[in-house]
Amino acid sequence: MSGMSHREKREVWRQRMAAFYDSGLSASQFCAEHGLKPHQFWYWLRRLRNETVHDSQDTAFVSVVTTSSSSDASRSLLPLRIGSVEMDVRPDYDASTLAELVRLVMRVC
Repeated sequence: MSGMSHREKREVWRQRMAAFYDSGLSASQFCAEHGLKPHQFWYWLRRLRNETVHDSQDTAFVSVVTTSSSSDASRSLLPLRIGSVEMDVRPDYDASTLAELVRLVMRVC
């Protein structure tokens, strides 16, 4: 990568981060499987996250209210999509953990 421009490096790392988020692996597992240095991974994760936050202008929050009418409904998952990230939320979710996860995903997407 030493012969690449900063712009080219940024694009390579954007692709790597997309692959990381799609992989479902932990950061250390992803780095090990792809031969990446963890300090470089975290550097680029923060850098790209900061670029995304500064570039984002149309951030909107929505309120979600769930109700259940039967025991089967209370066990079903709530699909949640933020940008290109999709996740399923269990009915017994921890609200503070979900809020932190949504903030993190919004920074990256």
